[in-house]
Amino acid sequence: MKKSIILFGALLALTFGLTSCEMDNYDEPEARIIGKIVDQNGQPFQCAQGKGSVSLRITETSYASGDESIVVVPQDLNIRQDGTFENIHLFAGTYTVVPWQGAFFENDDESFVQTVQLKNGTTSEVNFTVTPYLSLEWVKEPYIDSADGKLKASFRFKRNSKTGYSQPDLLDCCMWISRTQYAGTEGDGNYTPNALKITANQEGQEIQLESKIAIKYSMTYWVRIGARCNDKYQKYNFTDIKEINVTAIPQ
Repeated sequence: MKKSIILFGALLALTFGLTSCEMDNYDEPEARIIGKIVDQNGQPFQCAQGKGSVSLRITETSYASGDESIVVVPQDLNIRQDGTFENIHLFAGTYTVVPWQGAFFENDDESFVQTVQLKNGTTSEVNFTVTPYLSLEWVKEPYIDSADGKLKASFRFKRNSKTGYSQPDLLDCCMWISRTQYAGTEGDGNYTPNALKITANQEGQEIQLESKIAIKYSMTYWVRIGARCNDKYQKYNFTDIKEINVTAIPQ
């Protein structure tokens, strides 16, 4: 009797195993999408790494084949710091693609949402142009002040506009000091200062920022400044990243 039960259980497990393998017998995701986000001047849209300041929302429309009862969950893909993106593990199909929840004026027109056909073994490119709330530029690039040993830098910002949209109020700015190249809301907490409140009246003016404490170690640091508006996402617009090689600490 025990042998019969054991044999029946083994056959049942084998049956389920074969059924499971048959149900999951899909092609591996081998479609690839690449692209970039640029600002209204054609310059790279400066981002925090990952989804820190914007993500790429991609939704497969071919999965439901027009059946409204089927719920399709969108994917949010990561963006690199220079506004480029790449994903090499997507299933073949038809997708809508759009930059999502970023520090830029949202686009209401349907042309901003692009449709792309992804095929296994091929690369599809899709690019976007956005108008960021703020454009930032360095005034004084990062340096070590010989008087107090702090890392300092300054910048100015310009408020951008877009027809049919209102400009959001200003919120704050910050300078991130990092020991890796991934600077941007992920700075070293020992050195990165607290955010500084800014107003629209400061547009075009030089704003200076400095580290919390004097720099302690001779090494390479990566520095970036960001400023943000008080919109519903409160994401930062950024400068590019500057590298500073500290070879001597002021005494």
